Amino acid sequence: MALQGLVIAGCLSGERGNASAETLVSELALAIGADVTLRARTGGRPVGPTVIEALAGLRSRGVGHALVVTTHLANGRLHRACARDVARAAPGFDELRLAPPLLAAEQDYAVVAAALDAALPERPARVIALAGHRGAECEAALATLERALLDLGRGDVILGAPAPLAERLARRPERRVLLGPLLMALGHHARHDVLSSLRAELVRAGADVTVWPHALVELIAVRALIVDHARRELP
Repeated sequence: MALQGLVIAGCLSGERGNASAETLVSELALAIGADVTLRARTGGRPVGPTVIEALAGLRSRGVGHALVVTTHLANGRLHRACARDVARAAPGFDELRLAPPLLAAEQDYAVVAAALDAALPERPARVIALAGHRGAECEAALATLERALLDLGRGDVILGAPAPLAERLARRPERRVLLGPLLMALGHHARHDVLSSLRAELVRAGADVTVWPHALVELIAVRALIVDHARRELP
């Protein structure tokens, strides 16, 4: 009987020793009955194997059926590149599938919005700013997620890529800002571009900034959504 393989691709590729990331890996492997689990990168720093390299690693271990699960928020440039890699590698497998990104359907936005609403309570005279990736598809997904939060009565939460987010904050009346990354992992991009560089820019502009040093993968409902997407791809 062919072995079942799992590749987790994206920003978790280099995240070792992170309890929430390890929990997601374990939950995904258990959910699909993976005999072999590997991680792969889809962009950013060259940490870990590429998707093609990870899939070749599965084949070398006798895996015939495999699922690739990304930690991408939306169907943007990196997710489409991953899909092309999966299509290229598919002839070497009995079955090879790619799970959709986190925000793939209308109900996904509602789930993530509710999770953020619970994790980040509203405070008087404070705005919550969550910074995600640049790119048309990612920024469109962030705008849709912000509308889902607004539907929950959370007009105090704004989302966007770092540069447009800073511009929007400059137009807000609140000086108190809770700043956090809207990213799956608390890795280099989250720490350097959001919690360090963007924070410093906001402080220079006169904001009173507190950071929220957490990642989406820490939210139980988000992990459950990723696992649900993966289960749906099983035969």
